[in-house]
Amino acid sequence: MSDQTPELLLAHNLKALKLPTCLREHHKLARQCAAEGVDHIRFLARL
Repeated sequence: MSDQTPELLLAHNLKALKLPTCLREHHKLARQCAAEGVDHIRFLARL
């Protein structure tokens, strides 16, 4: 499995679920949450 595979699957699933804002913002927010030490539950709540 390549490093890009999860990112591609996430993008595909967000498109299928018709969540354009999540698709557009998830990468930037993930970096911000990682820098702040935010867990995945709080990341999803922010998203």
